[in-house]
Amino acid sequence: MTTIVGIDAGGTKLAAGRVDLATGAVSDRRVIDTHAERGGQAVLADVVELARSVMGDAQAIGIGVPELVDAAGRIRSAANWDWRELDLAAAFAELPPVRIVSDVHAAALAESRLGAGRACGSFLYVSVGTGISSSFVLDGRPWSGADGRAILLGAPLVEEQASGPAIARAAGTQTAQEAFADPACAPVIRAAADALGLELARAVHLLDPGAIVVGGGLGLNDTYRLLVTEALAAAIDPTYANLPPVLPAQLGELAGIVGAAESALQGPA
Repeated sequence: MTTIVGIDAGGTKLAAGRVDLATGAVSDRRVIDTHAERGGQAVLADVVELARSVMGDAQAIGIGVPELVDAAGRIRSAANWDWRELDLAAAFAELPPVRIVSDVHAAALAESRLGAGRACGSFLYVSVGTGISSSFVLDGRPWSGADGRAILLGAPLVEEQASGPAIARAAGTQTAQEAFADPACAPVIRAAADALGLELARAVHLLDPGAIVVGGGLGLNDTYRLLVTEALAAAIDPTYANLPPVLPAQLGELAGIVGAAESALQGPA
């Protein structure tokens, strides 16, 4: 049995566990708050400690981060915290080999093997939560782009209109969940869904995916996903594109951990 530690280092939560790569089963799962405002060094220390705490007999460590990771494995953005100038190799020196990938590619890889995308020759995985990112999967392999940067959706980025924080800002609430609970915020939520649906329609015209798999905390909200699907259907030109099925990610909150572990040995294309 090949066991790998998978760590889903998200903007809100840090989650880790040991993953049996044969089955995708996760054991000894542990979750703590990220508290990204403390800075990259503090987040890194927590990730290292999480890895140690679940290591057991694992042979490697995969870490998915909500940042751009280039083809050489170097972090190139600091949207959530800044690891760009830290000595990551030194931080993990006493642990098994570590591979860091963009979290959306990790989750897409997990869904392609064990989740909603396993029967699809191609699909677009979209993560909607604190941010919005995407990964196109072809024949089971996420396409990371020429230099690992193929994760962003829209120009300007649609997360500025349709992510959880964007909805909360527009609604004047503390969280997106509060906005969804308030009927008065329905127009704000509809506008966010329309913006995301339009960007997905552009992606469908560009890529012609067999399906769209939606994950992330907000992406798994059934109400929001239905509104986005309606907006997507309205924006597609049926003369030139088919409406692909829009599916919820099946692995849920485990997709990041499982995918990070898978990426430790395989990684995106």
